[in-house]
Amino acid sequence: MRGVSSALLFAAAAAVGLLVPWMDTALARDPSQIYARVEPVAAGSYFIDFRARPSGYIGHTFIVYGRLDSGGRVAELHYAGLIPEHNALEGLFVPIQATVRKYRDDTRFVPTTIYRRQLNALEYQRVTNTVRRMKATEHHWHAVFQNCNSFAIDVADVLGLARPPSLLPPSVWVGMLQRLNER
Repeated sequence: MRGVSSALLFAAAAAVGLLVPWMDTALARDPSQIYARVEPVAAGSYFIDFRARPSGYIGHTFIVYGRLDSGGRVAELHYAGLIPEHNALEGLFVPIQATVRKYRDDTRFVPTTIYRRQLNALEYQRVTNTVRRMKATEHHWHAVFQNCNSFAIDVADVLGLARPPSLLPPSVWVGMLQRLNER
């Protein structure tokens, strides 16, 4: 029975995956349609956004984290995600080289889904250390076994968040992460 449920999950994710690139592109044209649960973040505090955005394939999950000054303005801002360094289509079949870094499209495309959480100083330090460690480590990207959601899962784990499986389209993954961790 376990194999059947895994197969059904894969089939459902694949079916949604066929629609999400079209849906993400449509949403990106109209920022009012972004699905976002953005917690209010107090001035002088830290935050993390788990974000999904459109891409040439199924989409991309990445994080944005930083600190607000006492006036509530962004004082520090960082982007990170697992980025394939070669043709991502090859990553459908074999693992390809990847790095953890900011990618130009993370600021160029309007996110389709945003889940923001306020962090305390210790949580922020955990995220910062995790990203720093991951940037210094060699990575591989594979569409099924090690994708951008896998990176976000590692960050969610550091924060003690419940998280969905990685084999979901990015917009669905971020939305499910939010639902699993509603306060």
